[in-house]
Amino acid sequence: MVPPEEFTRIVVPKGVTAVMADPHEIANVGGIEAVRYMIEAAKGLPLDVKMMVPSSVPATSFENSGATLTANEVEELFEGTEAYGLAEVMDYPSVFSANEEMLAKIKAAKKRHKPIDGHAAGLDTVGLNAYRVAGIGNDHEAVTAKEALERIRRGMYVLMREGTAAKDIEALLPILTPSNARRCVFATDDKHLDDLVDEGSIDASIRKAIRLGVDPLQAIQMASLNAAECFRLEDKGAIAPGYEASFLLIDDLHSLSVRSVYVKGTCVAENGKLINPLRDYVTPPAYLLDSVQLDLKKESLQLTLGDIQKANVIAVKPGSIVTKALIEDVTVKNGLFVPSVEQNQLKLVVAERHHKLGHVGVGIVKGFPIENGAIVASVAHDSHNIVACGTDDESLYKAITHIANSKGGIAVASEGKVLADVSLPLAGLMSLESYSSVYESLHTLEKALENIGFKQKWNPFLTLSFLALPVIPELKLTDLGLFDVRSFTHIDVGVNDDK
Repeated sequence: MVPPEEFTRIVVPKGVTAVMADPHEIANVGGIEAVRYMIEAAKGLPLDVKMMVPSSVPATSFENSGATLTANEVEELFEGTEAYGLAEVMDYPSVFSANEEMLAKIKAAKKRHKPIDGHAAGLDTVGLNAYRVAGIGNDHEAVTAKEALERIRRGMYVLMREGTAAKDIEALLPILTPSNARRCVFATDDKHLDDLVDEGSIDASIRKAIRLGVDPLQAIQMASLNAAECFRLEDKGAIAPGYEASFLLIDDLHSLSVRSVYVKGTCVAENGKLINPLRDYVTPPAYLLDSVQLDLKKESLQLTLGDIQKANVIAVKPGSIVTKALIEDVTVKNGLFVPSVEQNQLKLVVAERHHKLGHVGVGIVKGFPIENGAIVASVAHDSHNIVACGTDDESLYKAITHIANSKGGIAVASEGKVLADVSLPLAGLMSLESYSSVYESLHTLEKALENIGFKQKWNPFLTLSFLALPVIPELKLTDLGLFDVRSFTHIDVGVNDDK
C-alpha cells in the first residue's frame, strides 16, 4: 500500500534486510514502465530489494487489465535493468500447452541462470511435473500438508505463506522433518500494511512457527539460510566469512524482539526505528497517478436471472484466498437478484477501470457479514479492476464511483454516503502518504466497517481483492463475468434446473 521507500521504514526495523519482490500488480496497471519505476524506487535503500520480472501480465486472458508485458519486454528488462529473476508463473495453462510466448519468458530467465518463481495453486502431480520440467523451483500456494510434500518430493522449495488473507503455516508445519526442513521457507505473499506494522513480516512467521512447536533455530534458518539458498542469494543467509554482514540482534530466541539491525556491516535500525533518513522518493510516471478510467452506469450493477431461482455462489473463508463453489436458492424479484443479509448472499461487482470499456461482472458472494452497505477497492488481484460487494446497488454505486473519482483506494459506504476511505492514487494500489498516515486511515476504516455490521477480526478488503483473481480455485469474478477456475471458463450465475 506504499512505495518501496516507505515499505522500507516498516520492515527493516523488524529485521527484514532483503525481500524478493514481484511488481506484478503495478505491471498489470502500467506495463513495462511501471516495472522500471519500481526497480528505480527500490534502489539506494537500506533494504535489498530483488525485483523480479512479472511473467503473467495479464494473469489470464479471461479479464481486462491495464497492460501487457510481452516476452520481448521481459528480455528488455533482463538486459537493461537489475531485474533479478522471473516472478511467479501464474498462467499455468500456458506452461502445460507449451505456449510460445510463455516459454520465451521462461527461457529468457533460464539462459541467464535466474531463479523462476512458481504459482501452483490446485495443481495435481502431473501439473507439478510440468512445472518442474519448465524449471520452476518454488511455490507459495500449497495449502495442505499433502500439497507441500508433493512439491518437496519434486525438489521444489515450499514457501509457507502467512499473510493477511491466506494463513497456511499451521497447516503446513506438520510436514517438517530433519530430512526435508531445508526445502521450507517462509513467505508473506500479501500482508496488509496495518498487519505489517502490528504483527511484523517474516519475523511474525518465525514467532508463529516457534509457538507451534518448531525449534527456534530451525525457524530462523527457514527465514534466513533456506530463503537465501532458495533464491540463489549466495552471499546472504548466514553469519560467516564470505557472507554479507546483514544481521539482527535480538533479546531472546522466542519473542524475537529486534534490538538492532545491521545491513552490510552498518547499523541501520534500533528499537523499531531507522537511524538515518532515507533518500528522496523516486517520482512515479504521471500516468500512474491517473490510472482509474471508469465507465459505469448504475443499471450495470443489476444481475438478471429471469425465472431462475438457483445460482452459483462464491463462498469465501476467512484466512484463505481459495473459495468454494456453491449452488443455492436465491431471492429474485422482477427477474433480478436481490441480496439477502439473512442468507448472507451479497452482490459482488468487478468493474473494468483501465480503458473505460464499460465491462461489469456481477455475481453473488457468501461469507461477508455486512448488514447495510458496501465495501470497495481498486486493489483487485491481478488485473486490478474495481471490486466491490454489498447489500444494495445504491451503496455499491456510491462506493465504486467514489473510488474512481479518488483515482483509486479502498472505502466503506452506506445509504448513499462514504463513511471512510484510504486514498491510493499511485496506480490505484499505493498511497503517497507516510505509512503511519495510511495506518491511521486503516483504523478509521475499521470503525466504518463496524457501522455496516462487519465486526469480525479478519480483513475483508484483502479477501475481497482476491475474489477477482481467476487463477485461484474455485469460483472467482472478473469484469467479463463469473469464472470457474476448475474448468478455466466463464459460467452463468444462474443455474437452470432443467439442464
